[in-house]
Amino acid sequence: QEFRKNLKGVNGGKDFEQDILEDMYHAIKNDEIVMPEEQTGLVKENYIWNVLLHRGATDEGIFLHVPPGSYDHDLFTMTWGPTIAALSYVFDKSLEETILQKAISGFRKCAMISAHYGLSDVFDNLIISLCKFTALSSESIENLPTVFGSNPKAHIAAKTVFHLAHRHGDILREGWKNIMEAMLQLFRAELLPKAMVEVEDFVDPNGKIYLQREETPSNRGESTVLSFVSWLTLSGTEQSGMRGPSTETQEAKRMALECIKQCDPEKLITESKFLQLESLQELMKALISVSPDEETYDEEDAAFCLEMLLRIVLENRDRVTCVWQTVRDHLYHLCVNVMEFCFLVERAVVGLLRLAIRLLRREEISAQVLLSLRILLMMKPHVLYRVSHEVAYGLHELLKTNAANIHSGDDWYTLFTLLECIGSGVTPPAALQVTARADNDTGAQSDSEVSSSYHPSDMSLDRGYTSDSEVYTDHGKPGKMHRSVTDVDVMNSGWLVVGKDDIDTSRSTAGLSRLGPSPLVNQYSLTVGLDLGPHDTKSLMKCVESLSFIVRDAAHVTPENFELCVKTIRIFVEASLNGGYKSQEKRGKNHSKSSRLKKKPKESSTRRSRVLSQHDEDEDENIPASYHTVSLQVSQDLLDLMHTLHTRAATIYSSWAEEQRHLETSGKKIEADSRTLWSNCWCPLLQGIAWLCCDARRPVRMQALTYLQRALLVHDLQALDALEWESCFNKVLFPLLTKLLENISPADVGGMEETRVRASTLLSKVFLQHLSPLLSLTTFAALWLTILDFMDKYMHAGSSDLLLEAIPESLKNMLLVMDTAGIFHSADSRTGYSDLWEITWERIDCFLPRLRDELFKQTVIQDPVPSIPMEQQHQKSIVSALPPSSVGDVKPATHLAPLEKLFELGASEPERTTAPASPTISTSPPFPASAPTKTSPVTDIPPTSAQPPLILQRVPPMTLPIILHPALIEATSPVPLLATPRPTDPMTTSEVN
Repeated sequence: QEFRKNLKGVNGGKDFEQDILEDMYHAIKNDEIVMPEEQTGLVKENYIWNVLLHRGATDEGIFLHVPPGSYDHDLFTMTWGPTIAALSYVFDKSLEETILQKAISGFRKCAMISAHYGLSDVFDNLIISLCKFTALSSESIENLPTVFGSNPKAHIAAKTVFHLAHRHGDILREGWKNIMEAMLQLFRAELLPKAMVEVEDFVDPNGKIYLQREETPSNRGESTVLSFVSWLTLSGTEQSGMRGPSTETQEAKRMALECIKQCDPEKLITESKFLQLESLQELMKALISVSPDEETYDEEDAAFCLEMLLRIVLENRDRVTCVWQTVRDHLYHLCVNVMEFCFLVERAVVGLLRLAIRLLRREEISAQVLLSLRILLMMKPHVLYRVSHEVAYGLHELLKTNAANIHSGDDWYTLFTLLECIGSGVTPPAALQVTARADNDTGAQSDSEVSSSYHPSDMSLDRGYTSDSEVYTDHGKPGKMHRSVTDVDVMNSGWLVVGKDDIDTSRSTAGLSRLGPSPLVNQYSLTVGLDLGPHDTKSLMKCVESLSFIVRDAAHVTPENFELCVKTIRIFVEASLNGGYKSQEKRGKNHSKSSRLKKKPKESSTRRSRVLSQHDEDEDENIPASYHTVSLQVSQDLLDLMHTLHTRAATIYSSWAEEQRHLETSGKKIEADSRTLWSNCWCPLLQGIAWLCCDARRPVRMQALTYLQRALLVHDLQALDALEWESCFNKVLFPLLTKLLENISPADVGGMEETRVRASTLLSKVFLQHLSPLLSLTTFAALWLTILDFMDKYMHAGSSDLLLEAIPESLKNMLLVMDTAGIFHSADSRTGYSDLWEITWERIDCFLPRLRDELFKQTVIQDPVPSIPMEQQHQKSIVSALPPSSVGDVKPATHLAPLEKLFELGASEPERTTAPASPTISTSPPFPASAPTKTSPVTDIPPTSAQPPLILQRVPPMTLPIILHPALIEATSPVPLLATPRPTDPMTTSEVN
């Protein structure tokens, strides 16, 4: 009533209605009015909500709609650490299957979110945490199959790790290292699938080998005795344990293998083609860096990582240019820096060749791949020899599949140099060897010096790992990697970019240079002048097979490789001479030396020593003796190759020249004239065939003579002029005849007699067939006298009558042909015969004094010079009193008096060369032109009983100089030809180099 009385008349002058007034009274009575500062609980919340609704009615009530998940990234960034820690704790402590699966589901969801936002550090941390639960890194290798196989929690963790790596490998960075360590543990425990431990090989008949090999005792009898003694000393429990693994152990290993099979680790390799480039580079870096230190070094582990690296490169060949630098430098350090052969080096060499075979089809990388093959030439020679099998077979496969993709002359030079080093034991180019040693010497430079060549963005030392542009190097054993110089430094320092001309210049001291023959090299020798070291027989056979593939397909013979191919064939010819016996002698010496110096291997390196001992047995014991000499088939193949190139050379060069004219290509002009063919092709091939004519094996020698006769009488050689035919005598026939005078095959005396007969007959045939052009030479008299001198020597070189009968018949034939052609006749002479006639018979009378009477009985020659100095008369009387020369006779050597007038033989022919100013006969190089002086008997060159010097008696004045040929001088003079640098040689103007 009081409340109603107080409110009376306040409602606009009227009273409130009874109901409203009662409601107001009860509201005030029951709900206390509290100020905002005093409000709490529901009252406060209601008040705030009412205030918000009032504000919403104003302009402040306009709201922005945010897409779902806008703050998920920030929320996950704040919560992932505690979440993974909690999941790891639950997974570690729980044993119930349901809880374990929930924890794994949480891991997968975290991985999915981190992959969605590209959070590599989160994903790496998750993988590292899961790898700890696999028990792969905490257990020893012996117990790993049992422990892992009997641990279901480890199975779940392993399957989850590999599943996440397969699905979200794009964002893996540091986590690759943990996964690779787990893979290594599985490899050591032999739990990986067969396909992952079986790798390609060139030499094995099956084409594959296993990285894990069963250890076999070297001495079976000793091993049996030791096993019996150890069995006697073991207790009963130990003996029962040695009987074999228990059923539980076998079941655990079976379950482990089944689990790894479900993990499908090989998918990491095959699916790597889908990885982002940064993830791929980190994976490759993990494979290179997973190498223990030297104390626990195991080369089979490093070989396994290397094989995985190579397979990943081949899977990513579409983008190989991005990773080639890292792979190449890793192979460089594995191959070049090692001092002794090991299994890892063998796999690195095979891997480099496998990469080359597969990548040469890609034009963007083929040049770099071929250049990288020079890594093999940088290896230590004795290490390269130990991998010669693999290189020879690998090169054969490379040429079979990619010969059409090789175009550059530098690339061909690299390949042929490799063939020479592997097949015939040629020392690798000195420039590369010196550079490699210098690199080892400077490899210990400070990090500050090394890192100065890096871009700052590549220097990621704070992360604990290096970027892709950084290269790993090994200055100790393979597998221990340190950061070294970048690719730019590699190129600038000349490690790999060494031009073929530079390399060849360094080899000029060995006897051969593409820039031209060295002045110290005997151009009149049948050999290439290289010192061939020990080489493997099977490697030589495979290299010859590779050459056959190139030569027999005309498409593979190009102007860039023709001369290189010829040179390599000649080197193989020299290596295969006499069955390669020189190589076998050197191999025996080297092997005995290495066996004396070989140290006892460490116990931790049993697998390495096993591989080495197995290689030694393969080389020296298990191979039959027949394999230690080059088979006849190899020599016959080389002969056939040289004959094929010789007969096809003119056609090949003509087609090249014609193609160059049509295409109007720039560069070196290709000439197809006879001079070019002779110097680049015909002459070196004839020298190679002639060298096999000196083989101690009779079938090879006889077949080579047959090939040489065919080659010299082939129709294309009719285009040669007189100078080139003179060069043929000097560089092919005369050195061959000189070599055949030696006791090449003491066991085959009859065969050597027949060989000498055929060689002398071939000389006569070639001389008579090309007599017309030879007559135009200013040195024809010297050429003829050289032939007569060889006839003299060959008559007394044999022990039977075979040569004694054959030589006079050949000489009669030549004399009759020359006489019929009027060569010996001269209208200006009183006797009707030229001065060449007298010189000829004065030389023949020394060994066949009755031959002139038999052939030319009607000829009576008077002395054309009535006044002879007393000194010459005395010499003539002494010589005429000497009996016919025989083997071992000592003949007086004399200098001729200066010639007083020119001999007009061939004067109608235009002179093509410049004769010496004062022609004289000299018996020693370098044929200097001297002023006419009165000479006395020679005293500077002592006579020798083994090779009697040429006797030239009183010679009437002649118009042409008589200059003895180098081959004759070498055969008759004890002073070696071109043993010292010589002055300008007048003969060089009349010879074809």
